[in-house]
Amino acid sequence: MMELRQKTALLLLMGTMQGFFAAPVQAAIPPSLEEEIRWLQEEHYVTTATKTRERLRKSGSTMTVLTADDLRNMGARDLMDALKRVPGFGVNRFNMGFASVEVRGVKTDFSEKILFLVNGHPINNNLVNGGALVSYDNFPVDDIKVVEILRGPGSALYGANAFVAVVNIVTDQAEDVAGTELSVSAGSNETNRFNLQHGSQMGEVAVAFNANVYHSDGWRGEVDSDVIGQSGTTDYWQQRYDFGFNAEVGDFGLQARYVKRQVGAYLGANNVLNDDSRQEYVDYFIEGSHSSRLFEDGQLSTTIYFDHFEFDNLWEIFPEGYSYVDPLLGPVTFPDGLITRSPINHDKSGFEVQYTWYGLEQHKLVSGFAFEHQTQYGVEHWSNNGSGPLVDISENANWNGSHSRNIRALYLQDIWDPTQSLRVIMGGRYDDYSDFGATFNPRVSVSWELKPSYQLIATYGSAFRAPTFGELYNINNNAIVGNPEVEPEEIETTELGMRADIGKRSRLGATLFYNNIVDIIAPRPQPNGASYSDNIGELTVQGIELEINTRLEGGSTISANYTYQDPRNERTDARAPDVPLHRANLMFNYRYSRQWNAFAGLHYESTLAREVGDNRSEVPEQTGVDLALNWRSLDNVIQVTGSLYNLTDEDLVDPAPGALLSDYPQPGRTFMLELTLREPLR
Repeated sequence: MMELRQKTALLLLMGTMQGFFAAPVQAAIPPSLEEEIRWLQEEHYVTTATKTRERLRKSGSTMTVLTADDLRNMGARDLMDALKRVPGFGVNRFNMGFASVEVRGVKTDFSEKILFLVNGHPINNNLVNGGALVSYDNFPVDDIKVVEILRGPGSALYGANAFVAVVNIVTDQAEDVAGTELSVSAGSNETNRFNLQHGSQMGEVAVAFNANVYHSDGWRGEVDSDVIGQSGTTDYWQQRYDFGFNAEVGDFGLQARYVKRQVGAYLGANNVLNDDSRQEYVDYFIEGSHSSRLFEDGQLSTTIYFDHFEFDNLWEIFPEGYSYVDPLLGPVTFPDGLITRSPINHDKSGFEVQYTWYGLEQHKLVSGFAFEHQTQYGVEHWSNNGSGPLVDISENANWNGSHSRNIRALYLQDIWDPTQSLRVIMGGRYDDYSDFGATFNPRVSVSWELKPSYQLIATYGSAFRAPTFGELYNINNNAIVGNPEVEPEEIETTELGMRADIGKRSRLGATLFYNNIVDIIAPRPQPNGASYSDNIGELTVQGIELEINTRLEGGSTISANYTYQDPRNERTDARAPDVPLHRANLMFNYRYSRQWNAFAGLHYESTLAREVGDNRSEVPEQTGVDLALNWRSLDNVIQVTGSLYNLTDEDLVDPAPGALLSDYPQPGRTFMLELTLREPLR
């Protein structure tokens, strides 16, 4: 400990002197000492695990932290490029083209079992499907300061959707930008991106904003057969506008974000190739906050917010001229194709009050109350019925309706340090929903430092996912209708983890996990051929995550992680489909000098099993290699990044359901070149 303090003091002294004698002092720092001090000081502070600022090693959770430098060095284009490198995480695409994130063997199309946050604000605003990624899967990395990724249940603090993970995107604040920054990118498939960022501070007023515009014609992947036997190519063009803002004035804060996104069909809502569909999404929120001391030993934080989400999608369900034979009606033909349009609106408004008390020795108590009102409105259904123009059929054949619910929640957490080497975190949250009732979810973790370089962590927690408005209220659907009696999904998770510093340059982590998921909401078939939502599924997942990070001389790093996961249907003992048993990442970041940095990343997934009854062979194992090269000027005013994805042009696919359908093709070899200009520091 004394050695660390001495080295830290030396670094601070040199940093102070560097302001006066930058070049000479920098040359005077022994490179090996500089790198060792950087490694020793690299401990991150996080807020996601406990809703308070804690050292990562004291968070009592299995977490990964990705910084802006990490994202830039690896050539990440968006949030998904980063998440696929995280232990236990997998990123796929489904028929609508959006990302689907799998965590520890748990996968759904809309990723509604993961809670996504922006600066602590939940963004799972799609109330009919439950997820966040139709708006945010390509969140711009230009505005990311840190991504805090919590693996495991988080409902004890956050409530619904914090089922298998919580991903908190921390954006740049005024002090992180300190001026103006402009980035321009161009790459394969007529892809281009423009980003403008600014941050400034005058006295107690600090303001930052980010504007991002993205366009791509999209990669067109070959599809041998869709569900009606057509062959062709995918159609996934994109146009996206993203504006973020945050401000602080003394104890008051304000943050807002607006996203508008238009995309092609990829394969479309019905897994039928077409070129006349388009998806349009608008998502925005505004949140005001206030934080201040309350009494000598406490901190009171209050937030109030409003969120809005809407989509207006035009789907070509069947192409022009398509026909089939109905058992009752005989031949059915769609001369103009079957076209539908389905707009919908969602609002969320609420507030949260949190009080953190430090007055009891060895304890930090966190308590809070939250209220939220959710509403769905403006639901319409338009159709051409196979020929002619679109007609509003909402009055007699709508697909959902206007609904709302209220949520009240109380939570309490105790962070207890009985000794310097032992920490116990325990708490729970009670959520009361006006539509399905109440649920309570506890969590407890015990972390023990055997000695400063070795730590054991044991955790237990439960979480829930609230039924979506689609699962509750969908109507007039030939495939699946809603069920107002459906109950929330529930999970219990147990983890045992170990963290160790191996020597002065390597860190090792290992986590055993076991998930038991009950009341999974899934379609229950009916004799008439349709299905309705019901709690009929149960899944167990057991596995292990291993990771090692090693810093080499000069600041280069080698990192690797491996995940084994075995998800099983408890009723049939069948392996869950579309999820690999093995996943691994190998990453080498080569810091050639202060100006040059190169990255190589390898991502591997083992074979994927099919659903029961699907006689196609398993999806074969897949390996992808990405490269990035980064140069920056000595004054950090100019930066150039070149990235190459799927270097070997592998035929990568994501699993598609149904024996008649080809798997979803993913992009071949693509590239991106980015130029960044920053305002010089004064």
